[in-house]
Amino acid sequence: MTPAPPDDADPKGKPHKRIRPHLPSRDALRAPGIPEAAARRIPRRKSKVDLSGWSAPELTAYLRTPKGGLEPPRRAGYDAVRIANALSGMLPTEAVLLARAIADAAPPPSEYLSPTLQAIVCDYLTDTLVAFRGGGRVATDTSTALVLEQLRLLHRVTGEVQRAEAEHNERELRVQERFLRERFATSQPNPLDLGPDPAGPPRDRMSVPNRPAFSRQPADKVVTPAADLAASKGVAHHQLQVDGDPTALLTPSGKSRDKLRLRLAVPTGIPVTLGYVVERHTGAIEFATSVRRIIGIARRRQSGFGAAQVDVSLELPTDGLRRFVVYATSRGTATATDAVLFVRGDDESAEMPTLLARRPMVQTTVVASGHDTGEGLLLRNESLVFGDLHSACDAYGFTKITWIAPDTPAV
Repeated sequence: MTPAPPDDADPKGKPHKRIRPHLPSRDALRAPGIPEAAARRIPRRKSKVDLSGWSAPELTAYLRTPKGGLEPPRRAGYDAVRIANALSGMLPTEAVLLARAIADAAPPPSEYLSPTLQAIVCDYLTDTLVAFRGGGRVATDTSTALVLEQLRLLHRVTGEVQRAEAEHNERELRVQERFLRERFATSQPNPLDLGPDPAGPPRDRMSVPNRPAFSRQPADKVVTPAADLAASKGVAHHQLQVDGDPTALLTPSGKSRDKLRLRLAVPTGIPVTLGYVVERHTGAIEFATSVRRIIGIARRRQSGFGAAQVDVSLELPTDGLRRFVVYATSRGTATATDAVLFVRGDDESAEMPTLLARRPMVQTTVVASGHDTGEGLLLRNESLVFGDLHSACDAYGFTKITWIAPDTPAV
């Protein structure tokens, strides 16, 4: 007697081609017909994440996340940082520095963030920058005055909130929170109303109670004391951590005040390009690079060290400088590599630990940025990763550039 064909065979006894089971999409998993317990047992693939613009600590946390795990949280205020950097070619220097200083108030994701500070860095600051961006490509006197006044107010209130939190002053916190709600509730749909540029001073509703009326200043004159915007001050050697104290003010002095010496220390065997992009007060944009292609064994710096390192060096002229970024590019598919950028003036220097991502989609790291404040050069450990130099320049508002290739500007 001929046995009956199996369930996966046709009547002639030939087996059918086995079909792989279909896994429902994420939208289907949200359907009410699938129990929650059953949905959790269905395997999921880890979706690709756009890592461009992530900081070194965020990227490190993401790379340590188990495969298929959740995306680690990012630091609060990263949207405001992204917008401020993109507008840094249009915003006054003081506005850029104020916006970044306000965003610095957000603690790392693992630490507690109060609702008041969260509202400042995630809502009020972002809305102010978005409103300025929506005013057009050309900044008018009115839009400049309004955004500066708003950012000065937010910077002052942020400092008072931080001080009240440190002193556990609940009454002062409630006062500041009420003031912010009332202050921003007067502006709809966002805290800046950038209409046509009328003659005369900004509208009265943008003035701050109990403060003198705002007086217009040249676009690049920093009215807020630059020392108030620098976390690290009063020392000769600054340790700038991207998730700690990221800024320092280098005051010019001596005969060689017209240049900075840059040195990037990396482990031996890693090819790296160190470069900078500079904008002068005249509007001119300049590039310079230094390449380390040797992948052999490098000479150790001193005896007694267990690992060898190599240096890539550049000199950055600061005469007429308005702002700049320093970047490092290292190609490959290896794991991320630690590196350190040293910046030296005459009497002061800065040390900036950073990360070379060395991943296919993020191979350029913007290590540092700098702005001329009139009182000195405000340095910041940026440590943000991007796919290439073109995308990094766009992210920092260097847009008036013609590109031959993603890593090659026409110079």
